[in-house]
Amino acid sequence: MSQVLDPAGEAPPAGKTYTLASWLPTLRVSGKPRPHSTLSEDAVTVALATFTLVALMWDGLRHNGLTGVDNFFSPPHIALYLGLTAVGVWIAVVLLRYQDGLDELDWSAVPRGYGLAFIALPLAAIAGPADFMWHEAYGFENQIDSTYSPPHQGLFYAGAMLATIAAASAWQKRDMVKPTLREFLPTSFAVTSLIAVMLFVIHQILPFYGGGIAATQDFQDDIAGRADAFAPGADAVHSEGLAKALTHYGDAAWPYYFFSTHASTAGIMLFTVVLMGAILAMARRFRIPAGTLTITLSFMALLWPMLTEYREADLIPVLVLTGVIGDLLLARWQDGRVGHIRLFAGLLPIAMWSLFFICIALFGDGGLGWAATLWFGLLVTTAGIGYAVSLLVFPPYSRPVSEGEAA
Repeated sequence: MSQVLDPAGEAPPAGKTYTLASWLPTLRVSGKPRPHSTLSEDAVTVALATFTLVALMWDGLRHNGLTGVDNFFSPPHIALYLGLTAVGVWIAVVLLRYQDGLDELDWSAVPRGYGLAFIALPLAAIAGPADFMWHEAYGFENQIDSTYSPPHQGLFYAGAMLATIAAASAWQKRDMVKPTLREFLPTSFAVTSLIAVMLFVIHQILPFYGGGIAATQDFQDDIAGRADAFAPGADAVHSEGLAKALTHYGDAAWPYYFFSTHASTAGIMLFTVVLMGAILAMARRFRIPAGTLTITLSFMALLWPMLTEYREADLIPVLVLTGVIGDLLLARWQDGRVGHIRLFAGLLPIAMWSLFFICIALFGDGGLGWAATLWFGLLVTTAGIGYAVSLLVFPPYSRPVSEGEAA
């Protein structure tokens, strides 16, 4: 864990020995330099983590299409837990490769980045049985509520940390600044898996799930035929303000447009924050090789439609083409100049959501149903979000303020 707790990767004090229990091996800190895992070891780690992620999406597909009573021992659940187990076993193999023996384990021999496993694996070991007991105690949750159960959250945290190990490993390799695409793929897939697990919790409001449906003309026509507590449109006449209209709980009118629009736009903005944050974090540490964004975003483009049994497959080109555009922009502007990074961060969201609205207009049910104020405004908003994230990841430099200046 030292590479997480200490940016310099410093180990605990050398020469220390810890005995947690008489039946457990002694934990020692020799103080020798921490080793680095090999590219092949990281590749196997991220491959097993990716299998687990696909199993998670398979489970999400089943939950989102389920109408009857659920079963804990379903095929996706079994695949998910087999994946977690395989990751755990493989990480144990990697860790033991660098140890001198089993009687005494040397923390200093744990490869850099793999310390995350000492948090993630115990968490998964607790959350897995807790998930079974939670279902036994409370039944199987409504499909909207299920992702928020504490055991599921524990599994998400554990899975996200395990998936990120390959990226943490690469991050600690100080000579890995301009990697080749082959060298960087484990890192890019690790970061992509982290993005997917983070967004899985809110996948039902993401633009590639329910958020895309709300933007279609057929959806808008459907809610337009209902009594809306605060009807949309510039020509709509309202007898009272929005805040009051939302609180008439017993009448026939219900705020359809209010909740559907805000859920969809929230999904678009959250997706932008997470994706741009991840890309910019990689760009700050590495020179991202050409082809990275195309490959990883194409992988994501195939993942999200799984949740709707590929009924939203018409949106696959959005992320694929966004990856291509992102690679082209990085090829031109990944030159160390912060101004170019700011341009990249502002333009990529515009490209992504322009493609999204074009696909909705061409392939959505009835075409694009949102007014220009909303869809064009979101292009401006997400560009601002991307720019704001760049300010956090690449903050403007200013020299430290001296005591005299502060006074």
